[in-house]
Amino acid sequence: MLDAVQALAGAAIPTLPAVLDPVELVKHLRFLSSPPWNWGEIGDVRVQGLKTGHRNRWVLGIHLHTAGGVRTLIGKVYAQDRSDVYQAMVAIGRAGFGPEATFSIAQPIAYLPALNLLLTEKLQGVRAKDVFVSGNDRDRTDAAQRCALWLARFHTRAPLCGPVSDLNGYFISLEKWLRRIADVGEPMAEKATRLLHRLELAAPATGPIEMCAGHGSYKPSAIILADSQTVTFDWDSYDVADPCRDVAKFIVFLERLAFRRAGSIQGPDTSADVFLKTYLAAGPPQVESRVPFFKAGVFVQFAKYDLSQPIPTWRSEMEAMLDKGLRTLEEWR
Repeated sequence: MLDAVQALAGAAIPTLPAVLDPVELVKHLRFLSSPPWNWGEIGDVRVQGLKTGHRNRWVLGIHLHTAGGVRTLIGKVYAQDRSDVYQAMVAIGRAGFGPEATFSIAQPIAYLPALNLLLTEKLQGVRAKDVFVSGNDRDRTDAAQRCALWLARFHTRAPLCGPVSDLNGYFISLEKWLRRIADVGEPMAEKATRLLHRLELAAPATGPIEMCAGHGSYKPSAIILADSQTVTFDWDSYDVADPCRDVAKFIVFLERLAFRRAGSIQGPDTSADVFLKTYLAAGPPQVESRVPFFKAGVFVQFAKYDLSQPIPTWRSEMEAMLDKGLRTLEEWR
């Protein structure tokens, strides 16, 4: 039986009830008994919620009892057809990010259009986020280098696919978010207005740059460090974009982790410095001078997220994000 939350989600994600029903789901997974998988007869199926409650998608662990033992897949069920995500992952894998590569992606298994269900491999290893939160200095440095090298390789080798995220569209989103933040009232309104003005002045100065494959949400929680492999997942926001966008977003994620860990976002973050230095040495040219603009944009995005966060410190975090965005642009120019 679906509980109340699942019932509500099922209304937004029409195929969710079928995916959560082991008897129904196994009917759609029998293809795994055939080549090239040859997993044998599939018996029981157990579904475990991993990241649930999103109105557009749920992430699930799918445990299959087969003739060869228990196999676990990650399933992502969408509110609408996202076969494009599967196709993009296949193209990226073929471009040098396959299962044996040092810099890899979560390998796509299949997309089931009848369920709007994407199946990928279950990754083994530690999340980069956990290393940045609780690892020692040496571990964090190693993680920052590996994440930077993965992104540099992706930006220089991955195929262009997906929507194009240009500077004009990006700025329109920033303006919308800042106007929503200003509606909160002071002191956010004054800071949001100042930040919008500075972004308007800074946008033309970014100049042209060659677009490349974009992850769209490159962050420590989307990266698995597995022995000698660095593996990235969560491709829902893939696109074609300025490489500085992914770089800036990852750096801000690191600084936000530091803020939540220490209660302060002042001063340089060592992991972020290591990440940027490593990326600049291996990635495409003309990135360093453009990162501050996109960093300020990401701080705006995080401030916007704080509007919907049910935590007591959302106001202080929002103000800290706006302050950091202003400071980033002031130091840049």
